[in-house]
Amino acid sequence: MTTQLKRFLPILLILALVFIQACSPTKKLFKKTDPYQRIQLILDQHKSFDRLESKVNINFRSTQGSNSLAAQVKIQKDSCLWISLQPFLGIEVGRLLLTTDSVFVMNRLQKSYAKASLSDQNIGNDQAVYALKALTAVLSNQFFAPGNKKAGAKDFELQEIDKDLVLSSSYQNEKLNFYINTSGEYYRAHLKSGVLDFPVNVDYSQFQSTTFGSFPSRLVLSFQQGNAENELRIDYIRPAYNTMLSFDFPVPGNYKQTSLESFLNQLQF
Repeated sequence: MTTQLKRFLPILLILALVFIQACSPTKKLFKKTDPYQRIQLILDQHKSFDRLESKVNINFRSTQGSNSLAAQVKIQKDSCLWISLQPFLGIEVGRLLLTTDSVFVMNRLQKSYAKASLSDQNIGNDQAVYALKALTAVLSNQFFAPGNKKAGAKDFELQEIDKDLVLSSSYQNEKLNFYINTSGEYYRAHLKSGVLDFPVNVDYSQFQSTTFGSFPSRLVLSFQQGNAENELRIDYIRPAYNTMLSFDFPVPGNYKQTSLESFLNQLQF
């Protein structure tokens, strides 16, 4: 396995395991009306799709260097994340399927695969459901509230800071801030979670017009672990929304099954 893949695959899998749409411009969001009505308006205008499929370019940069590769991503909001790593002219080298209760991973270079229940990884069901909800929401530029309940207006507080509207939500050790600019675009977030031991900054840019409003072509996650500063950038290439998705995960008969721990150890360098 190349050094590039060895560096990137563990990072992608770890982020998926532990971290286990934007609206069209409108001035209505900034009118002085009942705060809960304003919040509900914001929420209503940011839930135009439940499924997303796209080719992506992924770049990870840290103080130790940078790595990049191409992939295909499929997202079913709140319930499923499917990633196919394709760094060589569309040739798949690895695949990840994460659901609310299980994780499946496959390494075509090592001809191995692993599957595990998240409960076997000491991840409780409620924690796993919330983590997947948060991860799919971040990847698809949508709001979410702490816990497993559906986000509603009363789960958030609304502030105006500088020229931004800021939706804030907190519960126990979760603190979420979502920033909306004067064009009505949800373009930035600051997330602090008990699931992670470090806060995550999320930045969206290069918004493109769609049939339901705007969607960002670029997503950047930045976080600091100890003295190391890390940045994960995802560029969407011709994303499609609300199409019929297949989350297939066929494994060739000659592939060897390993434990998830052994699978991840294969990727270490």
